[in-house]
Amino acid sequence: MIDRIVSELGPWNWMVLGIVLLVMEVVAPGVFMLWIGIAALIVGAVSLAIWDAAFWTWQIQVLAFLVLAVI
Repeated sequence: MIDRIVSELGPWNWMVLGIVLLVMEVVAPGVFMLWIGIAALIVGAVSLAIWDAAFWTWQIQVLAFLVLAVI
């Protein structure tokens, strides 16, 4: 089910998530959601660039997001 949802939404779900998190940062400042939003935008940009690559599955995307959010 998650695979179908992610494949239907495409790479834009990461961009929307990043923008929503950045807007939440403006509403409730604290620099916490800023870095998570930037991580989502980076994963979204990479997803737009290499969406058709066989290795760029939703599991790898989530892993990349988690790594970037922690760094």
